[in-house]
Amino acid sequence: MKSMKQKELLSLREKIAVDYQPIKVAELSMRFLLQYSAEIPYCMQSDLHSLIAMDIGAEFVLSQETCLKIIDDLLAQLVSYNIE
Repeated sequence: MKSMKQKELLSLREKIAVDYQPIKVAELSMRFLLQYSAEIPYCMQSDLHSLIAMDIGAEFVLSQETCLKIIDDLLAQLVSYNIE
């Protein structure tokens, strides 16, 4: 059974894959970080900061492929750290 964190990250991944909007990805990443920051390790928070920074300016916007890789890495970390 998938945890709420996994479901939310999978939902974010789907949004990136189907309709990539960097500002929306940044907003959803910030929402996820605010909701779960006390429950996830710093390395995951750091990856989320990369996505959140995309709303600062064009020089911080990541490609769709990079965003998908970050989300995939975050999902893998949830499993490896056994985070529910």
